[in-house]
Amino acid sequence: METGSIIVFTCNWDAYSGLETAGAKRHSYQPEIIPIKLMCLGRISTGIILKVFERGADGVFLIGCPKDECKYYFGNKHAKTIVAEAQELLTLLGYSSGRLKMDSIAAGEGDKFTEKVRDFAEGLSKISEGV
Repeated sequence: METGSIIVFTCNWDAYSGLETAGAKRHSYQPEIIPIKLMCLGRISTGIILKVFERGADGVFLIGCPKDECKYYFGNKHAKTIVAEAQELLTLLGYSSGRLKMDSIAAGEGDKFTEKVRDFAEGLSKISEGV
């Protein structure tokens, strides 16, 4: 993983559908974005998130199903807890908690996927610049 990369974990269902729709519509976003598909965000762990930062990523963005629409029921709830824990640990390690974010989109929302990923990347640029 290159320094400066942004890892975007997507759930297999709604969020990944948004990524596919964005690709089909030929939307573009920053080249440092590396999407990784998970079956469910509920499979993420604090250790995985911290390992991504250890390997040099500038940010981690989790995008899942909308609230109460998780295919596995617990996914978003579990991921939200994990993100809160990881943000606390990142702060203790000297990182801005803004380098880790979680959001959601509905299936097929390619425009929203692209918009949210761009906004996150731009926010990281401001954090890096100290703004």
